[in-house]
Amino acid sequence: MNKEHESYQFTALDQKVQELMPDRIILKSLTRWNDAYKEFPRFVMEYLVARFVDPSNPVTGQSKIDRILTENWVDSSEKELIKSRIKEKGVYKLLGSLQVRLDAAKDHYWVTLPVIGENTVRITRNILIEHGDSLLSGGAWGTCTIEYDSNYKIGNRIYPFVVTDFKPFQITRVSLEDYIEKRKHFNTEEWIDLLMNTIGFNPAYFSLRQKLLYLLRLVPFVEKNYNMIELGPRETGKTYTYRNTSSRSFVISGGSTTPATLFYHKGAKRLGIIGQRDVVYFDEIGRTRFTDADATVNILKDYMQTGQFTRGDQEFTSAASIVLGGNIEVETTGGESRPSQDYPHWLAVLPSELNNDTAFIDRLHAYLPGWELTKIRREYFAKGFGFMTDYFAEILKRLRERTIQSIVSARIDFSDETSRNQDSVQKTISGLVKLIFPHKDVDSIEHDELKLCLDLAVETREIVQNQMAVISPGEYQSRPMKARIRD
Repeated sequence: MNKEHESYQFTALDQKVQELMPDRIILKSLTRWNDAYKEFPRFVMEYLVARFVDPSNPVTGQSKIDRILTENWVDSSEKELIKSRIKEKGVYKLLGSLQVRLDAAKDHYWVTLPVIGENTVRITRNILIEHGDSLLSGGAWGTCTIEYDSNYKIGNRIYPFVVTDFKPFQITRVSLEDYIEKRKHFNTEEWIDLLMNTIGFNPAYFSLRQKLLYLLRLVPFVEKNYNMIELGPRETGKTYTYRNTSSRSFVISGGSTTPATLFYHKGAKRLGIIGQRDVVYFDEIGRTRFTDADATVNILKDYMQTGQFTRGDQEFTSAASIVLGGNIEVETTGGESRPSQDYPHWLAVLPSELNNDTAFIDRLHAYLPGWELTKIRREYFAKGFGFMTDYFAEILKRLRERTIQSIVSARIDFSDETSRNQDSVQKTISGLVKLIFPHKDVDSIEHDELKLCLDLAVETREIVQNQMAVISPGEYQSRPMKARIRD
């Protein structure tokens, strides 16, 4: 049995959540019995656990999941072997992610199936009718049946693989209204702790300040075109959050990026990552290299300002948020951590194309001070109940469609601040309000509740402003920002 689960004592919050929302929660400790499953998105494991594991006797269900993954999951080194088995057997079941695109030139839908390394897999019409919306807008995980048919050709090329059945691992029936109604039964502290459990961390180990920083990581999921940077020590859960919170996020892990992969591939006539996802996270940003740097950075800067980008004679619009994450050396004095004094400024670890470009830096709405978050140890992972990740991802998507920034702006008074400072603070407040107080109209949020969001929004934008003053003191000033809640 999972010892972590066996020794856990339910809290009052766990009991309350079980009473009010038993249909959308999961005991987070049940998903971590095998370190070999770290590579799977959390929502995949939670779906399987919710379906097969009895919390009072988890071993039988966990063993069944072991068998399912052993039989249906393909390691990257076995792709050619599995393709051979599909050919020889004629039909094969696999577990993995599917994404569908329309090839207008051939008047054909193609599936990209990473599990076998193919991007021209056919798909049956009935699957498109039932699951087309999710498969065409970012893709979905599930179990699929693949058949082999060597008779299908376009021109002289054979396209033998076809997906004939697909069962997604993702929840599609979600009521935002019901979620909002349930929020009314929790106080602020309880709700924040529930969100911490949901994203995989044990709230008992973190201060309110740290919890708010963790929630700030979620703002790009609920605010369109939100740009943020987080620099801090290694192993604080940055990548873990963006890889596991939603299937609509995409993690770029260092290496080279091009205008084609980020924005639009002219040859394939295919939108890049920014055109397809809600959140694009640049992991280890200090090691990222921009191929055709001038073009890529200029397009990215324009996109971060306008939400639009141009490739050739075509113009595209996207709502994807951009998050930069990376490691920075930290020193601690008097119990407080700060970036090392060896850095000329707190953005120095960015690639050379970006680290002194104030026009780019000014487009960042917030700088999350990652040095305040401690390295994640095993006991820091959530043990209690939280929302199922895929349910929560759908809720984040619905919250993202709510536009409240203009209402937020009516409650905040700025004294002689730039339009970018004002916009940044308002967007951050908007995101935090959606996360913490989704059940309240902005006008009805108490002064202290709104101040909780305002203070963090001002502080994290202030860091951006003050670091620009270090980089370019002739153009920017290092000073406190002036913003208050209107009475």
